Amino acid sequence: MAIIFLASASGAPGVTTAAGALALNWSKPVILVEADTTKTSSIIPGLIRGQVYHSTGLTEAAVADQYGALTPDKLWEQTVELSPRSVLIPGFKSLQGAAGAGPHFWRALLDALRPYESAGYDILVDGGRLHVNDPRLPLLREADSITLFTDRTLPSVAAVLAHWRSLDENRNTVPEWLLNTLNEIGHASYVDLLVTERPTTQETWPLKTVTKQIGMNLLGTIPWDPKGAAIYSVGAPTLGAQRTPYTRAIGALLHSYSDVLNTRTYTTTDWEGQQ
Repeated sequence: MAIIFLASASGAPGVTTAAGALALNWSKPVILVEADTTKTSSIIPGLIRGQVYHSTGLTEAAVADQYGALTPDKLWEQTVELSPRSVLIPGFKSLQGAAGAGPHFWRALLDALRPYESAGYDILVDGGRLHVNDPRLPLLREADSITLFTDRTLPSVAAVLAHWRSLDENRNTVPEWLLNTLNEIGHASYVDLLVTERPTTQETWPLKTVTKQIGMNLLGTIPWDPKGAAIYSVGAPTLGAQRTPYTRAIGALLHSYSDVLNTRTYTTTDWEGQQ
């Protein structure tokens, strides 16, 4: 099964909204992990509209990890049902707790998720904003797609490149922390680009120019559609949801994920079975 890590390099051009939309429309059972360390849960007051109390999630998982008790069963106790096929592990209850989560916790979380991945669940991670030498590296290294959100403005493109590569004084390419990390395990090609459109007074670049400059696989685009996106960001009524530009874009994105994940999660056993 697959692990997809969704994140932005600067700001947050719709990461959490897209994560909720993908989880509700995913074709397989899915666990959505709200792993943004810059804020507390926004899905509970947003998509779920505060209809459940924030009594479970990563805070409880982190406490269990401190006592060496973060088992798969304990992690499942932290879930909230989103739909018959999708569950949410809500984010931290406090910013202090989020800031205190180090690589050991994220590794333990990944280990606790493994049995569910083996049981047929895909894992979606709402990573919010990336950080240099991000403590969530265990999740990033194991992801079958690190999906980076950007728009077509120069500052947003530059923010993505700052994590990926830079130029030295002779204008030679220098790999930055994320590219270096993924090169170590041969996963540099596992980073995908998702371009979001939003109103801006700044000059924007053509889509082909953006993808060429960044040099990552273009997974898709998401249109500026506040009404359609509100279904997944604040739990707005779903009447006519399938006809909105936003939902149609999510449908296209699901097909794109299917294509790229089929190549990246293809195991040796699967390949040998077809020979």
